[in-house]
Amino acid sequence: MARLYFSVSRFRASLEAAFLSSLLTLISMTAMVGASETSHALSGINSRHLDLLNTHCKSCHNEKKSKGKFRIDELSLTIQTTNDAERWQKVLNALNAGEMPPEDEEQVPPLEKADLVDDLGLAMVTLRKKMSDRHGAIAMSRLNRREYRNTLRELLGVEINVSQLPPDHGLGNYDTSGSSLYISSNQIESYLELGREAVEEAIDRYLARGVTVKHRHEGEELTKKYQAHFKKWDASTKWRSELAKAGVQTVNEKIYKSLKTKHPSRQDKHLPFYLHFDEISGAPAVPNDSAFRFFDNPTRVDQFISASAPNHSYLKRYLNLPKIEQGAFITIPTIHPNQLPTGYVEYHLPPGWPPGKYKVRFRVARADNAPEDRRFLEFGLRVRNVDLLSAHEVTGTMEDPQIIETSLEITRKHSLGENRDERQIYLREKGMHHQFHYPRKVFAETKKRNGYGPEYVFWIDWLEVERVTTEDQPLPEGMQAVVQLLNSEKLVEERSDEGLFIHQTDGIKAQKIRIINPDAGNNDFLHLREVQVMSGGKNIALRGTASQSSTHGNENERGAKSAIDGDMTSINHTSNMAESGEWWEVDLGREVLIDEVRIYNRNDSPTTESRLKNYILEILDSKGNPQGENYPRTTELVDCFQKFLTQAFRGQAVDQSFIDRLLNYYHNKRKVDGLKHREALTSTLAIVLSSPMFLYKSEFSLKDQQIISQQELAQRLSYFLWSAPADATLINLANTGKLSDSKVLRQQTDRLIDDPRSTAMIHGLVHQWLDMERLDFFNVNLIKHRTYDNSVKMAVRDEVYETSSFLLKENRSITELLSADYVVINSLLAQFYGIPDVEGDHFRRVALPKNSPRGGLLGMAAIHLMGGNGDESSPVERGAWVLRKLLHQPPPPAPANVPNLARLSDKVLTTRDRLKAHQELPQCASCHRKIDPIGFGLENFDAVGLWRTENSYENPGKDQEKKTWKIDSSGQIHRGPFFSNYFGLRDHIASQKDAFANSFTSAVIEYGMGRPIGFSDQTLINEIVKQSKDKNYTLRSFFHALIQHENFKQK
Repeated sequence: MARLYFSVSRFRASLEAAFLSSLLTLISMTAMVGASETSHALSGINSRHLDLLNTHCKSCHNEKKSKGKFRIDELSLTIQTTNDAERWQKVLNALNAGEMPPEDEEQVPPLEKADLVDDLGLAMVTLRKKMSDRHGAIAMSRLNRREYRNTLRELLGVEINVSQLPPDHGLGNYDTSGSSLYISSNQIESYLELGREAVEEAIDRYLARGVTVKHRHEGEELTKKYQAHFKKWDASTKWRSELAKAGVQTVNEKIYKSLKTKHPSRQDKHLPFYLHFDEISGAPAVPNDSAFRFFDNPTRVDQFISASAPNHSYLKRYLNLPKIEQGAFITIPTIHPNQLPTGYVEYHLPPGWPPGKYKVRFRVARADNAPEDRRFLEFGLRVRNVDLLSAHEVTGTMEDPQIIETSLEITRKHSLGENRDERQIYLREKGMHHQFHYPRKVFAETKKRNGYGPEYVFWIDWLEVERVTTEDQPLPEGMQAVVQLLNSEKLVEERSDEGLFIHQTDGIKAQKIRIINPDAGNNDFLHLREVQVMSGGKNIALRGTASQSSTHGNENERGAKSAIDGDMTSINHTSNMAESGEWWEVDLGREVLIDEVRIYNRNDSPTTESRLKNYILEILDSKGNPQGENYPRTTELVDCFQKFLTQAFRGQAVDQSFIDRLLNYYHNKRKVDGLKHREALTSTLAIVLSSPMFLYKSEFSLKDQQIISQQELAQRLSYFLWSAPADATLINLANTGKLSDSKVLRQQTDRLIDDPRSTAMIHGLVHQWLDMERLDFFNVNLIKHRTYDNSVKMAVRDEVYETSSFLLKENRSITELLSADYVVINSLLAQFYGIPDVEGDHFRRVALPKNSPRGGLLGMAAIHLMGGNGDESSPVERGAWVLRKLLHQPPPPAPANVPNLARLSDKVLTTRDRLKAHQELPQCASCHRKIDPIGFGLENFDAVGLWRTENSYENPGKDQEKKTWKIDSSGQIHRGPFFSNYFGLRDHIASQKDAFANSFTSAVIEYGMGRPIGFSDQTLINEIVKQSKDKNYTLRSFFHALIQHENFKQK
């Protein structure tokens, strides 16, 4: 028999070359539409501006005298090329930098210069939009990180960390922008690696779907650590005291002086003796208890004493606390956790626990003497890395403790990781993180108040972890195909034209060979010629050596039945009934090392109807236990790949050649690389998950009018509203031609929005629209802003998301983001804001009293955090953000080389005075006269968004001069009304509903269509705003208006 083997290196090269070729073909289709050469008017710039430039610049930049090779008379109000635009940009740059006119020439009057810079800056912003306008064309894009993660979740039921993937932002403002979402060849390995990880994770979760593991970690384990600590303390102090007595004896006087000479910098007269105790006459013996091994190094003894001594009396109070034999109290970190982890209760999950969803429960109480502001526990992973997962309000008492439940996802990496810290979960008090300078400050202040230090507030009885089984949950559709291969344990065959099946078994020790017929077909009988079992090159299943029996018998009889062995030398066949089930068995009579099993099929007839076609081969030991590794047949691999590809490629047709290449890849992984079935299958499916048809949201059904198909509409809709592929309902509607119906499309839009998966959309859209990545740009000064911590950071971020989700769910007006008489908060955020009577960890609508500064975006701490540097507020950042996001009047980019104000660095000035000095420069005044009044109106919010009525500035120099002033939040909108305070400013901004609707509409279009907003989109924006205005700007009306629009159904 001729066997066909592939060279694995040649196969890999050919597969990779074809793969990259396909990828590059797709990428080439995403090329951006080039900027057209049509002319554009320079909006807002006219002859008045040209006259001003001619008056002050033409003497040096004219036909005869063109300094810097630049001529004013060549400036045109009609822009036809990028060179025309660049010439105007040079003018703007020179004005912003204060370079022109030169100091010795007549200067442009400050007000006229400010107007010119203002008008020209806005004109250039508009011009860029016009010149980059793609006229509605949508570039093919890869899945962004969110979409890739969610698509894997829908396909395989797993959550994968996608941080190693290429970044999503580029030319566009949103991570859905196709022009930014491309793949380079060096990124393919990242997708292959994540694909393998996803398949491995999915298989592990499936195999463990019914596995339950549970452990309860008792809180008193921490009490035992306290007791061990004090035992060490007693032993250490006793040993050190006895050593000190020996050291002052006359016999040690000489060595004492010598040791003091070796350590002149140390003032502790006893320390040298700790370091050289073995040289001291009469020194006490080192304790040999295993708990005191650190005595082997006297330096560590001293470190232990030194670290413990300052708070030893405080720590001793622990032993007098109630219920420490049934649980443990935690407090702020008063000593290094290597000595004693006073600040948290921890538990390391055992290695090998299967991945999946786990329930975490903890029984806790809050001490009766607990201060009101200490009410929250934090739960997370890796306590020293501060990987916070959630924060929880504790309302239980010592008499009636509370059980809190949360969830935890354990991945394969957690389960198999060698680093045990990856499996560490913890409970600690909110805000008591691992930075020591802050807890020490708290300790000193509390001790001054009560005489001993921070109260032991939280008692923890136990911490329990339990895996959630998923046996009753439906499998993701992609996993259904994979599971078929996991559940069918069969050997893979090679087939020749002679009807021979050969199974190489690599020396399995076995006694029985059993053939199972899974499909009877239409025949009464099926025939075989011979079954050979090879050992050492010989057939040990010859006639008379091994007994062969039929397990189905004939039509009238079932059960084991003697059968005639086939004869290869003659046309003589065995036959059995063509019924599914156990069909044939060879019993060797003893366990033998088997190298190969050969099954010769009937080949004496031109028809194959009576041949055995599909079968399962089992190799069993003397007790009937399966031996060796079992693998699927080619037909089943093909079936698996077809089903998996249909789901992975989101209904796109799959070419048979691609399936053939996958089969070749799988077989070569098995036969050449020697991988096991699961390893080869994982690698093969990883190829699918890193292929262009999976990674790209492909839309190929382009016609003259660029109308996408209904199947593509289903995917576009689901990736817009779910950041995930279409479900069966959408696909069925598309396949039956109903999805394009306006009424059906509206119903489906509401259905998708009502689904929890729409959370990914509202979070992604709002996060990027409001530039919330700034929350992670800087670290907050935690000494200055004491009530701010990681839990608060998580809560203020969630407030923006939860408020937006509330508006979407209830279909309320988006203008409530400008001003509202309520907030959407939880108890932790209520404490931060000082809002009473809010309990519970969940976010909910809370009514506000009149004249509350909260309500709407301007009342949210996250917005003000982004408008600062973590230490001080920035009126400029806040004012510019309001112009960009709320009033839809984005200021021009800050000019390069702005003259610095170093002369003011040592001046103790108010914020207003400092920025007023900045406006002395006309090129700065043009923007700041718009930005600063708004920013000043928000100055009642400090750097972390808390309300204040005073501000201060301290000179960082040696004199540390400090100035405190009452905040003046009054001002005037540029070319607009006056406002007397923050509330007046908020009312004015809230009145600009159309401008805000334009801002949000632009965001929805860019996010949902996957392309930057262009100048030609203004008609679409106006239509959506009008439709939404007619519905009182309800949030869903924006989505419906876009999705119903013909542009949404076009490429």
